[in-house]
Amino acid sequence: MKAPEKDVECVTMWGQVRRFPAEALRFRPAAYGIAVRDGQVLVARSRFTGRWELPGGAVAPWEKLEDGLVREYREETGVTVSVRGFVGFDQGFVAFFQHPFNSLRFFFRVDADAAELRAQKSEVDEVRWMPIAELDEADMAAGHWHFLQECMRP
Repeated sequence: MKAPEKDVECVTMWGQVRRFPAEALRFRPAAYGIAVRDGQVLVARSRFTGRWELPGGAVAPWEKLEDGLVREYREETGVTVSVRGFVGFDQGFVAFFQHPFNSLRFFFRVDADAAELRAQKSEVDEVRWMPIAELDEADMAAGHWHFLQECMRP
């Protein structure tokens, strides 16, 4: 199918809105994990935005969502997780480093092993267990707070 001759508004990592030709957009499925333990959630501080994120990221075309999540989580945090269940998904038009995407983001509840935390320095400045009560929407990557809250509902 040929893309329409129009521009699509995409939000950058820094919250700016940029317009890109529709034909330039690519699909980007991504999976994120929500590990909760004793009132704390495992989060990673983005090297690019300074905000806390739920660990995870892009899933390769040959990976299942859960497999990509486990790989990304381990790469970013040093922690191995097991996927417990699906929490929800969203869709957004985003731009990473001048590349526009139609991003499909899938969020899962995960159990984390007791490994030593290790930040992937190319993407993450810090990884830590953060008390959920100390986080709010303004501290987190766009959309992540909503799914953390969904995960906490009984």
